[in-house]
Amino acid sequence: MNIKLWRILLFVLVFVGATYLIYPFPKDMVPLYLKNGDIAKATDIISTLLDENPDDLQLLDLGADVYLLRGMPEKAIASLKRILDFEPEDISILEKLVKCYEWNVMPLDALQTWERIALLSPKREKPLEKMVMYYRFYNLVHKEVSAIIKLNNLQTAEEISDAFKTGINLEVSRIAKEYDAKKDDPYLDYLIRHIYIVGEQYRVDLENSEKINYLDYVTYACEYYVQVGRVEEAAAFASYMDKKTGNGIESRIQLVKVLGWSQQNAAALDLAEQLYKLKPDNIALLTEMSWLAQSLKRNDLAELSLQKLVRLEPDNTKHREDLGNMYIDEGKFSQAVAIFRDLAQKFSKLITYAHSMLRAALYSSDPQLMEKVVAETEHLDITDPEYQRTKAELFLALNRPRDAYALLRVVAEGPDGQLDDFVRLLDAAGATGDAKLVADTVDLVLRFAPDDSSLMRQGAEAWLNAGNPEKSYQLYRQVVSKEGQEKDVIGMLLAASETQSLKTAKQAAEYAVKVLPDNLKVLSQAGEIMLWLNSPVDGYPYFKKAAVLTSGDKETVMKLMQVASYTADSKIFRDAATVAVKLRPSDEQVAMLAAGVWAAAGDTKKAAQLIASFAGRQGETYEMLMQWAEFADQSGLTEEAYRLYEQIYSLNSSDKKVRANLARLAGWTNRPKVSAKLFGEMSDEQPDSFSLALQAAKGYSDAAEYTDAVRYYERALSFKSGDTDLKLELARNYGFAGMNDKRIILLQELNAQGVLPQVEKIELARAYLDDKNPQKALEILEPYVTLKILPRFEGFLLASAYDQAGRRQDASEIYKKLGLEYGNDGVFMARLGAEALFNNHADDAFSLFESALKVDKKNQTALKGIAMIYAQRNEYKKAAANFRAYSRIVPDDADARFQLGEVYMQTGREGEALREFKAAKRILKRQGINEKSIFSQADKVIGKE
Repeated sequence: MNIKLWRILLFVLVFVGATYLIYPFPKDMVPLYLKNGDIAKATDIISTLLDENPDDLQLLDLGADVYLLRGMPEKAIASLKRILDFEPEDISILEKLVKCYEWNVMPLDALQTWERIALLSPKREKPLEKMVMYYRFYNLVHKEVSAIIKLNNLQTAEEISDAFKTGINLEVSRIAKEYDAKKDDPYLDYLIRHIYIVGEQYRVDLENSEKINYLDYVTYACEYYVQVGRVEEAAAFASYMDKKTGNGIESRIQLVKVLGWSQQNAAALDLAEQLYKLKPDNIALLTEMSWLAQSLKRNDLAELSLQKLVRLEPDNTKHREDLGNMYIDEGKFSQAVAIFRDLAQKFSKLITYAHSMLRAALYSSDPQLMEKVVAETEHLDITDPEYQRTKAELFLALNRPRDAYALLRVVAEGPDGQLDDFVRLLDAAGATGDAKLVADTVDLVLRFAPDDSSLMRQGAEAWLNAGNPEKSYQLYRQVVSKEGQEKDVIGMLLAASETQSLKTAKQAAEYAVKVLPDNLKVLSQAGEIMLWLNSPVDGYPYFKKAAVLTSGDKETVMKLMQVASYTADSKIFRDAATVAVKLRPSDEQVAMLAAGVWAAAGDTKKAAQLIASFAGRQGETYEMLMQWAEFADQSGLTEEAYRLYEQIYSLNSSDKKVRANLARLAGWTNRPKVSAKLFGEMSDEQPDSFSLALQAAKGYSDAAEYTDAVRYYERALSFKSGDTDLKLELARNYGFAGMNDKRIILLQELNAQGVLPQVEKIELARAYLDDKNPQKALEILEPYVTLKILPRFEGFLLASAYDQAGRRQDASEIYKKLGLEYGNDGVFMARLGAEALFNNHADDAFSLFESALKVDKKNQTALKGIAMIYAQRNEYKKAAANFRAYSRIVPDDADARFQLGEVYMQTGREGEALREFKAAKRILKRQGINEKSIFSQADKVIGKE
């Protein structure tokens, strides 16, 4: 055979080519399977291909599509992330990835991806819009606001024809400039977020509807300005909208409404008055002004607004009604009647407005006006119960009770009759003075509701007013038997006393005490009616029980003694005295009265014994009290003398001698406030007295009321201007009262005179430091550096002075010197270390804290301070150990717990950090402290749990 090699090769090539055309590669089969709906087969192929070529970007992209269709978003995400490992700035892949995250509800990953897209496409709005949405979802306020500002900058650069959208963009831009300097201001965050939301809502609503009222959105924006207290900016925005829309003052009127809704009525009315000057005939503005003015009691302005509304809209009945009611509120009842009459005539509705005319006339209490209105409405046949009730009240006010009775009876017996109508009917009947009418009315009322206690009670009152107390008593007794209320029992007793029958009164008293045996008011009233009927012997048992019931209330016991004296019965006399002393064994006044009772009853021995037992304590009559007070004072019994003079002064505060003794004794018995008040009064009455001014000054100073002390020291000094000791006392009180400038001036004056003691010079130095004048302080303190041993307090102040003066190295030397000299005083070392740490001398503070802990390893200040320094030095293990030691001693220090948690976070011990953060939050909540900085930081960690 003659077979050529090229023919064989040609055949092989043709065969392979045909095979390729007929049978495509597996990668090319995937779209075909997807098209035919065989997603599982496509998934198998792409998975196999990716196993063979895991870094093929085309396969990875195709695989992401397949996995999504198969419902395997995790694999789709993994494929897309693998592509981004090679092509990190491929926006199309990033956008596909963010869709996967959103479909798979992975908002945090979606947010991070949108942030990457925004960095790659800084001029696109959509990534920023998405970021704003996600930041809001996660409450990342600062990031949300920053994204809003960037988005707003892009929108501002666009051509916007809509005035509101432009206004919102400009407002966000304006506030954003302020935000750069005040990023920690939560009100700015709030305002930017919410006015942006208003703008977005407006845009969405505008796209979805052709008819929207931009004023609604102006109102929303103004509400947010007002909520953060930026009323002036709200006014500027509203003015801008009015100018751009050409709609007069409509936007600013909306701001007036918002201020009113926010209960800032004064600000709302102020703005309304400004707008009124621009548009005095604006109906909406006048309407707002009227109610705002009324709420602020600006009745003149409210009246003006309503009058103008009536002129501008003469057919608007509401304006006229409001003006009429306003006249009633202002007491302009004649004008109110006139306006309601005008309404009735203008609209031919006398029946409608007759009731308002009656009300205005009734409130006026003007008989002529009431008569006139009654005459005008006499012919009207109005059956409305409310109208008839008001007219009946008018008749009663005009002393026409029978006319009132006739109306009220119709109302009461009508279908709309109420219990109150029968009560008023009884009042009207009683006002007639007609006993028969009263009786008929009571019978009528009780037929309406025979078991109604309130009507029976009203009937009893009516009988009493009509002069028939016996029937009143019987009705009250029925009410008491049904309900047993205190007020009814008292009414029954009063009615019984009005019968002038001792027998009836005794029956009533016995029944009353049976119903309410332990009621003090009932017992007292039962006793009183016996006194009214001139039978104190029958009243005495009730007063005695009342005294016992109150466990010896002074007023009740004194009443018991008084009633006993009325009986002229020596046996009752002695019983009252015994009971009184037993109930109030320490009451001098009762003792004196009891002694008097026993003496009057002839029991002089017992009276003498009682007086003797109280002689060493107090008397009670004014003269006796004075004798006992003087005796106690002369005997050196200052506490007892003070107590007696206090009681005497309460009886006669005009006795200047008593006041002077009381003031003196108050000072001796450590009652500086009382002493200061009394000496102050006396000094004010006698401003030329040096001693009184000085006593008042010392009293107020001892009472820690330093402002008043200063006033009286200055008065005293005006008499002895050269008294150095007095000036020193005044300087000290200047300091205590926070009057540092005056304190410095006075101490400087004494220093210049060479009479300022060394210890007071140190006080002058401290005053200079309080006044932030370290150079002057150093003039006094720096000489102490040369001393062999630097005094503690002076050294402490010297270090502070150096720090204030910016001489940090000198301050550090002082800390070291004090540390060497007083290293054995742990408390001082800890306090000095805290001061050094406060002034950023961490190394010095560390040494001082170490010294303190050598003396006392449980020194709280040193433990916490050294822990804080270890944390600053990143020596977290030592910091944690010291914080733990401190927390064992002081378990309720939230700040220490929080700092320990931060140390744990730095060392990767998140579980222990979480425990400390939670403990800090619990402590703060228990202590009622809202430490936002700790909460927010702790919540970030707690939220991960």
